[in-house]
This record gives sequence, structure tokens and C-alpha cells, in this order.
Amino acid sequence: MRILKLLAAGSLWFVCAGQLLADSAEEWLIRMDHAVASISYRGTLVSTGSNRIDTMRVLHRVDKDGVRERIYALDGPPREVVRNGDQVRCLISGQRSVIVDNPFPTRLLPRIPLDEILGPDSVYRVQMEGTGRVAARKARIMLILPLDEFRYGRRLWLDSDTGMLLRSVVFGPDGTIVEKLSFVEIELGALITDSELEGELENPSHVTRYQIGNQQRHGEFSSSKTPLWLPESLPKGFRLTSVGHGGGNGQRYEHLLFSDGLASFSIYVEFDHTATIAEQVESRGAMHVYTGSIDGNMVTVVGEVPAPTVRLIGRHLRRLQRPPRLHNLD
Repeated sequence: MRILKLLAAGSLWFVCAGQLLADSAEEWLIRMDHAVASISYRGTLVSTGSNRIDTMRVLHRVDKDGVRERIYALDGPPREVVRNGDQVRCLISGQRSVIVDNPFPTRLLPRIPLDEILGPDSVYRVQMEGTGRVAARKARIMLILPLDEFRYGRRLWLDSDTGMLLRSVVFGPDGTIVEKLSFVEIELGALITDSELEGELENPSHVTRYQIGNQQRHGEFSSSKTPLWLPESLPKGFRLTSVGHGGGNGQRYEHLLFSDGLASFSIYVEFDHTATIAEQVESRGAMHVYTGSIDGNMVTVVGEVPAPTVRLIGRHLRRLQRPPRLHNLD
């Protein structure tokens, strides 16, 4: 009888251990990453923040040719974002459209690297928080808490069946909500046609191209492994992931991209900018933009990080080497 009790207890332990593993933050992050990378969907998304409410239609297709995505506004001025692989086109009615060629693909729903978020050097603590319901679907709630004040925390609602991210709330160091993103309806596994993914606002004769990355095109931008500028003060966890130089018409600039695996910010330094720039920080939802000047150069720091972060970075840049002499790249 004692042996039978021990076997029963052991069986119960294995069942409970398996349930804990299936319910762990790591397991749910893996499921979310797989869902974002492999599931096509069609839905309506509401974004709120900074006294604004935006309603958007989202079409996202994943197939053998890669990822195509179209997001367009259902209220306010006509505007949309069309993504084809690594190319992102931002279109606004009545204005010049912008194409961004980006080897770090811009995604509506993030893919979170497990080793950086759950590793021993992580600047976040991740935990499962409970259950909820979004867009008539059952969801598990995940909490991602930063270990300092230089980045935002996030609360994520993940679809119970697939792990797809259905809702996210971004909150500041004091707990104040700065941005919400939530599907109000979503069709997972949707069959999306080519015509649904074509932008309606595109004007091919008014296109501006901006490239970040490792391919030089039209002499506008070139990648580099050697930065000319670096921040003297950098919050723990952020690493330099991309360096590039570009410009034209006698004006050169450097672009630096930093990431901690979840949050990121960019630094732009425009060389020999003659205009005097007063220091300021602008807020656009969860996004903050710092502008200022240093040694006759214009500095812009932009990212989905709190205002003190962009201010700290912008005020503590140091020049490692002098930029090359200006010349027209066109």
C-alpha cells in the first residue's frame, strides 16, 4: 500500500510539473513568437494614448514568400502602412510617401528574443499573471516588468489557443499607462488575397526612400561597424545593433540603433548643422523624441522609451572620431 501511495504521489508530481512547464512564461513567449511568425490574420485594432484613439484595419499574411502586411486607418486622415518583407512604406493622404528599407523588419506585433528577456543578464522580470478575454477569445496575461526606470513595462494578453498577441498595455516607471493596443475583432488563419494588401494611397511619383542597413542604394546610406559617436551614459542592457552613415546635398549624418531585446532607440547626429537647436523632448504616445545640439552638430534621439532615457542619451554623447569631409553623395 505504501508503494502504491508513493507511485500515486510521483505521478501527481509529474502531472503538476508538466502543467507548470506548459504554463511558464518561457513556454508562452515561445508560443507567441511562433504565432507572430507563422499565422496569417485579419482584424480591427484600437490604439489609444496621449489623448488620442486610432482605429485601424490590419491584414497580415505569412506564406512561402515571406510576410506581407497592410495597416490602414479607419478614422481621421487617410493613412496606411504597407509592408512587404523588409520594405515598409508609410502613406499619408496628400503627402509624400516614405519607403523604409530595413533589415530589422518593422512589425506591428513584436518578436521577443528569449535569451535576452529570460537570460541571467536580463533587465526585465517576466511572469504570468492570470487570464482574460480579448476580441471574444480567451487569453493568458503576461507581465514584463523592467528592473529600472529607463524602459517601459508591458502587460500582454496572449490567445489561449495559439499564443497570438491580442492586446498590449505599455506603462511607465510609475505605473501610468502610456499606450494601449488591442484587437476588437480578429480572424486567425485568414486567407488574404494580393489585392487586399495593395496600398490605396500610393503615388509612385512622390516617393522618398530611406534605408537602414547593409546595402548602399543611390548613395544615400551605407552601413559601418565603426561609430563616430557613442553615449557616455547608457542604461544597462542596451547594446549597439546597427551603425550607418548617409546624407546628401552637402549634409552628412550618422544613425545608431540600440536595443535591449524589447525596447530600442535610435540616435541621429547631423554633422555641422549650422542652426542653433534648443533642447526639447516631445512625447508621442509611448514614443519620445529628444532634439538638441552638441559641438555644432544636431542630435536627435527617438525611441519607445521614457523621456529621461532619451534625455540622458542626448545629453551624454561623445565623439570618438571626426566625421569625413562633407561632399555631395548624389
